[in-house]
Amino acid sequence: MTSTPGNASAVFDASTVFDRYRNEGYTLFDLAGPGDPDLVSGAHYDELLDSAGMVRPAWEDLVRLYQRRGDSRLRESADRVAAAVRDDGVVYNEFDGQTTHTRDWDIDAVPLIVDGVEWAELEKAITQRSMLLDLLLRDLYRDQKTITSGLVAPEMVFGHSGYIRKAARLEVAGPHALFLHAVDVSRSADGRFVVYRDRTQAPSGIGFSIVGRRLLTKALPQLFQACAPRPVTGFAGTMRLALAEYAPPGVDDPTVAVLSPGSMSETAFDQAYLASSLGYPLVEGADLTVRDGAVYMRSLGRYKRVDVLLRRVDAAYADPLDLRTDSRLGVAGLVEAISRGNVTVLNTLGSGVLENPALHTALERLAPVLLDEELALGSVTTYWAGDDLERSKIQSRIGSLVLTNTRTDEEFVGPLLDARTRAEIAARIDAQTWQWVGRELDAYSVAPTITTGARPGRHTTALRAAPVSIRAFSVAQGPTYAVMPGGLGAVLADGVEGAAHHVVSAKDVWVTSTEVGGHVSRRSETRVEPAGEVIPEAGRAVSLEYSEVAAAASPRVLADLFWLGRYAERTEQVTRLAKVSRQRYQDFQYRPWMSGTPAVPLLLHTVTTITGTDGYLDTADLVLSGTDRQPSPDQVNEAIEKIADLTVARSIPGSVAYSVERLVASARAVRDQMSTSTWMVLAPVERVVASTARLVARSRADSAGAGTEGLGDAALDLGPDLGRTHEEILHGVLALTGLQEESMVHDPGWMFMDLGRRIERAITLADLTRAMFTEAHDTDVEQALLESYLAANESSVIYRRRNRGLYRFSSVAELLLFDPTNPRSMIFQLEKMNHDLTSVPEPLRSAGAERGVQDMIAELRRSGPADLAGVDPQGNRTGLAELMTTLRTGSRDLSDLLSRTRFAVPQQAQPIWGGGEM
Repeated sequence: MTSTPGNASAVFDASTVFDRYRNEGYTLFDLAGPGDPDLVSGAHYDELLDSAGMVRPAWEDLVRLYQRRGDSRLRESADRVAAAVRDDGVVYNEFDGQTTHTRDWDIDAVPLIVDGVEWAELEKAITQRSMLLDLLLRDLYRDQKTITSGLVAPEMVFGHSGYIRKAARLEVAGPHALFLHAVDVSRSADGRFVVYRDRTQAPSGIGFSIVGRRLLTKALPQLFQACAPRPVTGFAGTMRLALAEYAPPGVDDPTVAVLSPGSMSETAFDQAYLASSLGYPLVEGADLTVRDGAVYMRSLGRYKRVDVLLRRVDAAYADPLDLRTDSRLGVAGLVEAISRGNVTVLNTLGSGVLENPALHTALERLAPVLLDEELALGSVTTYWAGDDLERSKIQSRIGSLVLTNTRTDEEFVGPLLDARTRAEIAARIDAQTWQWVGRELDAYSVAPTITTGARPGRHTTALRAAPVSIRAFSVAQGPTYAVMPGGLGAVLADGVEGAAHHVVSAKDVWVTSTEVGGHVSRRSETRVEPAGEVIPEAGRAVSLEYSEVAAAASPRVLADLFWLGRYAERTEQVTRLAKVSRQRYQDFQYRPWMSGTPAVPLLLHTVTTITGTDGYLDTADLVLSGTDRQPSPDQVNEAIEKIADLTVARSIPGSVAYSVERLVASARAVRDQMSTSTWMVLAPVERVVASTARLVARSRADSAGAGTEGLGDAALDLGPDLGRTHEEILHGVLALTGLQEESMVHDPGWMFMDLGRRIERAITLADLTRAMFTEAHDTDVEQALLESYLAANESSVIYRRRNRGLYRFSSVAELLLFDPTNPRSMIFQLEKMNHDLTSVPEPLRSAGAERGVQDMIAELRRSGPADLAGVDPQGNRTGLAELMTTLRTGSRDLSDLLSRTRFAVPQQAQPIWGGGEM
């Protein structure tokens, strides 16, 4: 590192940490042969280094800090960022055509620095482009002068899948038809910013951009303080105020919601995080209904009028009545509500037509006509096959272009195609001229990264150069647009795939400036509304109250929270049962002479029976028969293997892993309702289950290689690892319970979540009690079973404090069935159920559910410990079996009743002519 004397701004050369970055350079293409792009190493703009190899001024602070940290510290930084991603539960859903897979979001630990002066120019250009597209959008759905004058070919509009005929002449209650605009930009070889793609349908990435900044700030505080980039969080405030300005006429204080396609969509996290940042509820199509031409949200048993919807559902799926009739994502009647002016949907339906890359060939001639200005931010060189001259260019260069069919959304990267495929596409272009667009493979700018470029989650041990791009966001603000100071950066794949804009990981964009960002005005949250009104639904009056929208309001959200409680409790209970079973086998391993050993396999069989896993694990053969008093070594190995599968087998319903998977899915479905700390306790649980599953798989593979069926003797070695796994899972779920108790508002959603937990605990306790003690056993076996029973229900310590000597069933029953001060007892669960049911708002109360719980309480109190301990001549506790069956059935019936009533989501209306796209 060198400096120029007398100059306050040091001039750096790239040494030490940056030696490899500078010396190796970057080759975008390593291709040879006819038809390949004429791009070589160096034909790119370097964001970090100028043409003389010196560090650009905007990067000096970052370089100075990285020089001090060294390569090893950079890798540590990447590990901290990855850990922060896992702890915060930042994920991305990938659909492989059949199944949706959730993976951790990947963000580069090296930010992309953009000089504030350069950004100011780019910001103006983005604003101009947004204004141009807004005017074009209005014209395409109204007067269509750009089409009749020949500026835009009709095929570019009417032939594109984003054009919605039903949206023609729909009014927008605001100055702009295009509310939110995202634009993917990068620098060309000469340093100019160019546009790769406009995102106007339902732009994603704002939530990822905001959370990315937060994660890097947390993981790299010194770097952030040294560089002091412009903040991005203020953009959410700007967007929040802008949404309120688009309310229908006459609505002074609108209700705004974010319409999501659901928790399994690719960018579900982004949607939930954005909704939380905006402070608006995240809703799905099932949460909304249209009545008398207006949109209402189901909220706490009543209906809340919705005035503005920020749409994240593709327009074609937004209304199954007027658009795609096979959609299950939209709201039946939404188009009618828009046409009546009763709701504003942003972006407006039909805005996706602006994403047609063929329009890139028309924007330069449109700007002088619509704006009286030259286009400041151009697109990558693009050819439209609907024009004869441009089609000939495409045909002659098929091997060096990215080819897109705008009708089918197919995309082909020319250099990656074989000769036969190129010929087939050439024939299709001749037959379907207006459907095809060709785009040059530009040499995008490069910047430092520590990602490998192979796939997400892979990192190198040193900095390297990689192609990068930026997704910038603009939102309508008054007569113009406001641009986020930064955006969502991306590290692109190396070579041809990167030139085709294949993203490897995200990258935070830091705009250098001493400014603190724009001022965001604040609005009072106090509101006074009329008492309510009545709208018809299925022939009856529906009360509407204009109170604030509760955090947990719709039947879908209440159901997800209810099952979140059930799966959290199920995870805990199955883990405890697996833990106790493993401990008992481990005790036998070291103390084979201990009394009550027949109880050991009997306990495991009981556990698999009540969890519903016995059909997969088949533990009945392990139960000792008449003369057998001790399990054989082979039986012990087999039992440990089954406990391992009970713990980690995701494909077995009822296993720990299966319950964890559904617990996490339930939490993600209501991510906007949960504390951000939720993921700090759930992420370690997911990791330990996954790592133990890999360990079991390796042990099984090693045993198979040695000619042993199953785990064999390797099972015993897994015992300690399973023990640590069970402890870590319990740490996580217990922390989750504490977090929910202390960090969540005890609103109706919380009440239903707690109700789910209590129902699950009551069902498990009833099943376990009935399975273990209906049949009376000899003293030694019963003692062992009672000890395990207390341990599984976290009541061993309190029992020993209250009782001395042998375990007695009547005393155990007193503690775990009738003691109202024991949080693990049956009566405690039933009383908490009753409290939760009677504490929710009146519209959500259920007389049938309350009566059912009260009946169970009365049934339990009619019995006593001595009555249940009694054994009939056949050696069975008949009264105990009957009571436990009654309580189990009553608890399940309660869950079913709530699912049919309070959690029921009305079926979407469908046209009588069936499915399909109009």
